[in-house]
Amino acid sequence: MKRVQAIDVLRGMTLALMVLVNLPGSWSAVYPMLAHSAWNGMTPTDFIFPNFVFVMGVSMFFSLRKQNFTLSWKMLKRFLLLLAFGLLINTVNHLVYGTESIRFTGVLARFALCFGASVLIICKVNHKYLPWVIVGILVGYSALLLLGNGYDYGPDNILSRVDRAVLGKHMYNDHGIDPEGLLSTLPAIANTLIGFLVGKILASEDFRKMDSLGTAMLLVGLLLDYLLPMNKKVWSPSFVLVVCGLGTLLLSLLHYIIDERGWWKHTGFFKVFGTNAIYCYLMSDVITWIYSLTGFGRWAMGLMGVTRWTSLLFAVFSMLVVYLTALPLYKRKIFLKL
Repeated sequence: MKRVQAIDVLRGMTLALMVLVNLPGSWSAVYPMLAHSAWNGMTPTDFIFPNFVFVMGVSMFFSLRKQNFTLSWKMLKRFLLLLAFGLLINTVNHLVYGTESIRFTGVLARFALCFGASVLIICKVNHKYLPWVIVGILVGYSALLLLGNGYDYGPDNILSRVDRAVLGKHMYNDHGIDPEGLLSTLPAIANTLIGFLVGKILASEDFRKMDSLGTAMLLVGLLLDYLLPMNKKVWSPSFVLVVCGLGTLLLSLLHYIIDERGWWKHTGFFKVFGTNAIYCYLMSDVITWIYSLTGFGRWAMGLMGVTRWTSLLFAVFSMLVVYLTALPLYKRKIFLKL
């Protein structure tokens, strides 16, 4: 099967939106849809990170298939590099923003843990049992939430208690909750494995099965929301199913209009982000540090006035800066990967 352009485009769309959300002109002037839910619930912004994890799982099927689903030093190297870059970013954040301590968790750390755990499971467990592994993780995590005060937005939450016991001060503290904490990485691993199985279906080109699975996950997730509300900070099972359902249906749609109908040439903007995802992610952090150290963001917003519209305009400008720095790499077919 030739390279699936839809995967690059979906990854690029997700990353471009991530940059847009992470670089507003002012955090005090952000449209609600471009902000995370305060606690329970789900906004379009909440969809970004877990969808990126989902796409990573989809891509893992194609990359691991090339090595017959066996462990390799390449996989270990990628795991360690993700951890190292995550720690490097958190160290620079500590120096630039003067945080109390260096954070050990974070976006790249979660990517690393999801990648490493998923590779081990995929390479050591018969693939016909993977759905049961996913169900087991989500059911076990559901029990943990229900029995451990998992929806308490405070330090009594079992997620908070575990993170504080293991990480101490080296964590993000949102009412005692770290949105990329240790226990909440478990459903994120299930998130990745679902992506892997969707990648397997995509490779078989059974799109009826793909659409049925996406619809089923979405409906079950919405029904489960009544018992275990969707919550990105907790990464609740209902949240996982809704995100993966939407991601599956979106990937199926993109495959139809891009790979089947041949419209992929019109999605170059997103492919620039999608083919150099790690570069674009790191560059967005670099730009944030530059804004903070130079005061450029404050100057620009002072000039334009702080409104939701000007804050969004500044975020679009920042996204275009990332795009323009990545464009030469794309044109020269230079794709930076870990």
